[in-house]
Amino acid sequence: MSQEEEVVQAVEEVVEAAAEEVVEEAVEAEEAEAVEEEVEAAAEEAAVAEEESAAAADEASEGETD
Repeated sequence: MSQEEEVVQAVEEVVEAAAEEVVEEAVEAEEAEAVEEEVEAAAEEAAVAEEESAAAADEASEGETD
């Protein structure tokens, strides 16, 4: 193998490794975004449950005073 061929092969290996790293980072970013969306959905559900609980507590307290 000539020196030129060795250089080309080395460059190809570096480019391939960089491409693999970019793909891995993209997958990790997608996973992080999915987790973030799940957390936001859970927070929204918790807020709704808290509102429902507060409404139920209000109704219960109104029932006691009537």
